[in-house]
Amino acid sequence: MADLRPAHSHGRPLPAPTAEQQALLPSVREEWVGHGLTVGPADRAAAEAGVQDVYLGAGRQPPEHVIWLGSPMAGSIGADIRAGRLSLVTRRAWRTLPEPTAEAIVERVPQDPPETDLIMLDPLPSDLDDLERDPRWGGLLGQLGREVTAAVETGLGKSVGAAVDQVAATWQDAQQLPEVTALPRLGAFRPRMLRQLARLAFLQRCGVWEPDRHSRGLLQVGRSSGEWWPMRNSVILTERPTELHQDAQGRLHHPSGPAVRYPDGWCLWAWHGVTMPREIVEDDVPIARAVSLRNSEQRRCAVEMLAGRAGWRQVAGQAGWPQVGQEAPDPGNPGQVLSLWCVEEVYDDHLHLLLMTNGTVERDGTRREFGELVPGWIRDPVQAAAWQIGLTPRQYRQTVRRT
Repeated sequence: MADLRPAHSHGRPLPAPTAEQQALLPSVREEWVGHGLTVGPADRAAAEAGVQDVYLGAGRQPPEHVIWLGSPMAGSIGADIRAGRLSLVTRRAWRTLPEPTAEAIVERVPQDPPETDLIMLDPLPSDLDDLERDPRWGGLLGQLGREVTAAVETGLGKSVGAAVDQVAATWQDAQQLPEVTALPRLGAFRPRMLRQLARLAFLQRCGVWEPDRHSRGLLQVGRSSGEWWPMRNSVILTERPTELHQDAQGRLHHPSGPAVRYPDGWCLWAWHGVTMPREIVEDDVPIARAVSLRNSEQRRCAVEMLAGRAGWRQVAGQAGWPQVGQEAPDPGNPGQVLSLWCVEEVYDDHLHLLLMTNGTVERDGTRREFGELVPGWIRDPVQAAAWQIGLTPRQYRQTVRRT
């Protein structure tokens, strides 16, 4: 690895980062968040040139097989096949891909001889440890790494990694094939790599570090492709998404279609960062299907999604939730009513749902009904309405109008 000390330092500690160097942090962060969330074709020529540098710089021969696949799921399956684990690829994994894509993976990825190790190409030089322990530099590097990781995981990485890992061959397979432990789960790989590469790029921009061939290759692959699996005699590289949709908080989200789509047809559906079954997002499913989802986060999101389409009152009625107490006139919104419903089965907690009507008329002349969660110890709708705006029931009854 390259020496992190400037040529003129002769082993002396680096000086504290200057104001100009610290000012580089936001642009480096945006660059590497952008690489992690890029939409569009990979730069295959640049990525393959980077792979050559990675291997040669690490003192290894470049891989004989350079295999491009169309998504992280395809890449994970391809890595399993190269490791001699085709028989262990789960049916659930295959079913996430269109049939032509699955067939193409088997045709494209050589099975013999199997490669039982993944070359873990850590981009951080060992002599960076001293710099990280220096609070003047370590604080900046830590901040940069956390911000890049948080943005990429929130916008894409966490959902993709979890979706792949959930259907990947499990660690229990090590009892049949000990080499299974050589391949890491995807969810722990990509965010860590981007975090480290962003830190190296920052040090390079600051002029305190010059990358060697190995590090230059890692930076180039990180800028040019999606997930990748470097192995002894093979490398699997994958394309980046063709579509990526997020909400205002940067979470993976699309209300009516795939939140992320890859060129081989692999997709994920998500509602404000929670991965959802396709039919919940795209189909007109019965409310009973939404409230029967086993995952509590998915169940909550499915109910909120259907409530946005059909209205909370229809959802409450069709879901069969027990009503708590009696409907009551809304003192803060004359002419409208308040109702309280037990939704413990949706949220796995002792909660009630307060249904109320917006005090402001919409452009089309209607009033929007909406729901607010309140603690389960509240059993009176008026008390619930008062609690959610920080008033006592008596104070709420004396309000003129709630908007």
